[in-house]
Amino acid sequence: MSETDAVSNNPIATNDDADWAAKATTTVVGYVDTVKTATTGKALVASRMAVYFLAAGLVAVVALILLLLLIVRFAVVLTGYLPFISDGEVWLAYVVLGVIFSGIGFFLWKKKGA
Repeated sequence: MSETDAVSNNPIATNDDADWAAKATTTVVGYVDTVKTATTGKALVASRMAVYFLAAGLVAVVALILLLLLIVRFAVVLTGYLPFISDGEVWLAYVVLGVIFSGIGFFLWKKKGA
């Protein structure tokens, strides 16, 4: 019998044939990975950055709101120690914070026009 496989009637593969197939497969897989990295890698990085910045922005907004609530509550507690303010009255704290935030707003408005 010549060098044929009894099951497939193909010549028996030698080591050189197996190495060639492995090298070809490795080369094709390498090119596919290179193309995949070049096309989708930048898009994945950009989408991840967008999600991270969105999450950081939401956390910053929540932190800013909580900080504002803390400032208002702190101002109410401080104005409660004044002798002419009864317990539970918050009007002076609101006036003081209103003047501060209005001053900041006017300053920013002037900077916008410049």
